[in-house]
Amino acid sequence: MLLISGSIEMLQAAELPVRLQYPTQVNDVILTGVDGDSLVFRPKGRDRGGRAYLKIDGLIEQRVVLNFLFPKSYYDAVAALDQGQTYEALPVLKKEVAPFLDYMSLSEIPGNMLPTVLSYLEALRAADQWTAATDVATRIPVAIAPALALDQLRSLSLELLAADEKPALARLQRHLLNARNLSQDRLEVYLRLADDWREAGEYVRAFELYRKVQLQAGPNQIEARLWVAYSSFYLGHDLVPQVFLDELPEMEVNTAGYSLRELIKARLAIRDGDITAAMRSAAEGKTYAAATDPWYPELLYTVAVLYGEMGMHAASIAAHREVSILFPETPWAIQSLQVLEPTTPEVSVL
Repeated sequence: MLLISGSIEMLQAAELPVRLQYPTQVNDVILTGVDGDSLVFRPKGRDRGGRAYLKIDGLIEQRVVLNFLFPKSYYDAVAALDQGQTYEALPVLKKEVAPFLDYMSLSEIPGNMLPTVLSYLEALRAADQWTAATDVATRIPVAIAPALALDQLRSLSLELLAADEKPALARLQRHLLNARNLSQDRLEVYLRLADDWREAGEYVRAFELYRKVQLQAGPNQIEARLWVAYSSFYLGHDLVPQVFLDELPEMEVNTAGYSLRELIKARLAIRDGDITAAMRSAAEGKTYAAATDPWYPELLYTVAVLYGEMGMHAASIAAHREVSILFPETPWAIQSLQVLEPTTPEVSVL
């Protein structure tokens, strides 16, 4: 290391003992902060003012592993957490992890920092300390953290919804939406979370995440754009669904998402009162859909309803029965059962 004497202006952060593991050597030093695109270290022992600046990109290129050194109490806390002793582990984990939150820009460097932060986040979630968990989660830099970390944020998002922690959930959603330059593996996590929101009927959150995914060219763009249109329809937007459908490239019948596009077109036609056009799109979609497509139950239900609107009652009943038998856990099966076995005054199901 090149040592440079003198005072420095940099991020004020706790000094932490760290082990720099190069492919051919190991250096135990003290991390004193981050200065721009460099990490700043000093030798162990008494601080005599010398500093070494190492470029973060250079460390990554040299395949350096950055391992922070912990006291025995930390490892005892991790063992306690593994044994389900969450509240015993939390104070120690908080003490050891809190200084890392000023160093989260180092998340792309291999080492034990991010796993340690995620362990603390896991403990906070287990203790239902939702505000503190969100405080930690929103310090994780989404654009450079591994996709595994994003999976943790996805799980936390769903837990916040279940716990009715609306302010915390709003903060975490903003944190996800504010991230820039996301790689495809990270966008795929966003897409899965958007799917979770859509399936839960949380169309605003789904719409926001789908829109973010569809902004970037890649294998998920068309699917995300279709789901933007779908979510927008259920949010009651007048023009947005059609705008996003119009932005799609030409789709062949064997293109992934073709039948979803036809379902959306059918829903829009129903909204506009054009039952003939709706039936044409729904039938086209059903012809080229697979029963494993997540939108297939709704597509089949839509066909059933349209059969009824067109006076084809036997076909409508048969389709409703198919929905209720093949997809009993879906909301569309519940609505089909209401048609087959009405227990309440008849209402419009379009």
